[in-house]
Amino acid sequence: MNAVEHIVECYFRYCKSCFTMTDVKIHAGNNRQCDLLAYTVTTQEQYHVESSVTHTTGWLSSILKQLHADFDRKFRGVPPQREGTNTDFAKGKTYFDNILQTYRAVGFDPEKIRRVFVTWTITDIEATNQLVREYHTQHKIKVEVVSFRDTIVPELLDKISTSNYEDEVLRTLSLLRQRELQTTE
Repeated sequence: MNAVEHIVECYFRYCKSCFTMTDVKIHAGNNRQCDLLAYTVTTQEQYHVESSVTHTTGWLSSILKQLHADFDRKFRGVPPQREGTNTDFAKGKTYFDNILQTYRAVGFDPEKIRRVFVTWTITDIEATNQLVREYHTQHKIKVEVVSFRDTIVPELLDKISTSNYEDEVLRTLSLLRQRELQTTE
């Protein structure tokens, strides 16, 4: 789990009150895993969360073109196009059924899963919403796109306090939040 995935996991744990599982291996998958599976007991919401975050803004204009392929790869198990005859792409291998088996293995209902794709920011909300609608129509999979910069980090910073957290990411965020509060007063 990288730093972004760890922060996203903390967000689902602290802000969404979820039990979480990270880096869940896809059943019979070839080097494939779910970044995060999360479950909220009170609402029985089930999440499959994938993160693809970079903080540079130069790539933002092409993000919409890339989202469809990212959704396919992360939520439908479509392998990326690669050269060679011995690749999953060349063999026409997909992992969608394996992903569904993985959901069931942890007690999730594939029909109830909320798929969440985390990206740095959403530059064109209407175009993103249109892409999500088209993807749902085409594949019967609804994906929510959430901004790491504008949603996850601010909500997590508001939720954490001055506690001496055992989790190094939460402790770091707590210190940064206190610095922000103390230096802006």
